[in-house]
Amino acid sequence: MTTSSSGRAARVGLATCAALPVGDPEDAGLVAALHARDIDVEWVVWNHADPQRLHEWIDVLIIRSTWDYTDHHADFLSWIGACSVQVFNPSELVRWNSDKRYLMELAAAGIPTVPTVVVEKTDEDWPVPQWLTDFDEFVIKPAIGAGSKGARRFAQADKAEAREHAAGLLASGSTALFQPYLPSVDAGSETALIFLDGAFSHSITKGPLLRTDGQAQLVDGLYVAESIDSRTASQAQLDVAQRVLGALPSDDWLYARVDLIDDVNGAPILLELEMVEPSLFFACDPPAADRLVAGIERRLEGETPRMRS
Repeated sequence: MTTSSSGRAARVGLATCAALPVGDPEDAGLVAALHARDIDVEWVVWNHADPQRLHEWIDVLIIRSTWDYTDHHADFLSWIGACSVQVFNPSELVRWNSDKRYLMELAAAGIPTVPTVVVEKTDEDWPVPQWLTDFDEFVIKPAIGAGSKGARRFAQADKAEAREHAAGLLASGSTALFQPYLPSVDAGSETALIFLDGAFSHSITKGPLLRTDGQAQLVDGLYVAESIDSRTASQAQLDVAQRVLGALPSDDWLYARVDLIDDVNGAPILLELEMVEPSLFFACDPPAADRLVAGIERRLEGETPRMRS
C-alpha cells in the first residue's frame, strides 16, 4: 500500500473542469494504475473546490483536464497558488507555461522554435508581419489557449479576415500570436514527446488540426478533436526535446509534453511545450500510466524529483 509522508494511505486528487467532472476518458488508465497501488483517487473540479481545504481529503493534486482555465486564467492561477497541498506541475511552472509567450524566452535561449510574433495592443493595425509573407499560410492564436481553441489558419489572401480574428482576440483581453503555418504539418510531421518523472516515456503523432475553412468543431466546447497514433521519436527530436526541458525555469516537474514539427529544411523545432494539463496519450503506451504513478509515489513519500535522463 502506498502511503503519504504522514504514514497513512495516500489520496491523490486529479484536477478537472466542470464539463468533465470525472475527467477525460483518456485518463482511465491513470486511475486504474493509481488504484492498483492502493492509492485513493478523487476528481477535483477546480472552480468548485476550496483550495485551502484540499488537505482535508487529498495529499497531492495532479492537474489533468482543467481545460476551461483559459477562459478564467487569473482565477485559475490564484486557485493553484492557494492550494493547501502540493500541486503538479507546481504553480510557478503553470504560471510560466500557461502563457505561450514562453516561446519567445525559449527561442532567445537558442531553442529551435516556430517563429512567433506577439501582438498585444488594440491600437495596432495588426499587419501580417513582413517575414510571414515568405509562407503561403500563417496562424493566429491566443497566447493563453489550450486544445487549439481560438487558433485559426489563414492564407496570405485572407489578411482582412486575419486582422478581424486578431482584433477579436485582443478585444477579448487576449494577446495574439502570429506564426507561419509550415507545410510539414499537413505532411504529418507533428510529434509529441511525453516525459514522465524526469525521463522520456513515449511519443505520438498528430494529424493536422487547423482547417483552411475556419476552426474545427470543439469537443465539449474545450478542444479540437485530434487524430492520434503512436510514433517512434527520432534522435534529432529527442535531442531538441531535451534542450527544451534543460531550459525550463524549474526542475520540479512531474510531466511534460514537447510538441515538435519539422521546419522547411526537415529539422525538428518546438511548436509548443505542454506542462499545465496536457493529454498524455496513455492509450498509445499503457505502461506509461505506471511510470507517472511511480513519480507520484516518490513525491507522496517526500522524495526530491528524479534527475532527467
